[in-house]
Amino acid sequence: MSYEVEHSTTPANTTGTSNTPRPPPRRPDLSSFFATLKEITPNPTETRARPYAVPVPGDISAAYRSLAEALNVMRHETGEHGFPVHDGRDEGLGNAATEDATGGAGLLSNMISILLREAEEPPREVEGVKEEFCDALDRVPTSSLKPTQACPICSNPFLDDPYPLVVRLPCHTSHLFDLECIRPWLRLRGTCPLDRTDFGKKERERERERVERLMKKGNGEGDEEDEEWDGMYG
Repeated sequence: MSYEVEHSTTPANTTGTSNTPRPPPRRPDLSSFFATLKEITPNPTETRARPYAVPVPGDISAAYRSLAEALNVMRHETGEHGFPVHDGRDEGLGNAATEDATGGAGLLSNMISILLREAEEPPREVEGVKEEFCDALDRVPTSSLKPTQACPICSNPFLDDPYPLVVRLPCHTSHLFDLECIRPWLRLRGTCPLDRTDFGKKERERERERVERLMKKGNGEGDEEDEEWDGMYG
């Protein structure tokens, strides 16, 4: 008996051929990214000693680089190699807004370039959406998916996953993504990768209006306005 057979080191298929389909590319581990994101994202349920303090730019840069590295792992799985280098030009997402929602390695490269650019000159605060936004996204039932439909980010056909969790972004009915792929991008940047609709900006505007109303109420301005209206109709 040979060493290989005795120690079970020979491949199970000795004919050299296999009908087993290749498993879909694995998704990268994003635990480090979400841990970093948690440190720089304000949590309304927590009492902060400095409620108006902003995250340190270096921490925000770390979040952008962490997600860029994770997407680069995914990009290698789709067959494109080499880490894109930001050359200082603001190229946005190319022509993604005018193309169909196929995505793939080209979209990933654009997304990574944007993250690297933001890492070099990070914003003062995280511009992404809250977790509640991701939780409220429309879920797409498996029965409505076609075998040819794939996630624009990871390029995996949705139906290759035995338990797909596909979501639709509010900007367009055809903008479907694996939730695992789109969630980190939305949490950090808050935009649709295909047409750059800024959901994060809309959330920030609503939050700013809410804070302004609370400040006016705390200063008694709201009560004065009510009294003025009452006087007009007295």
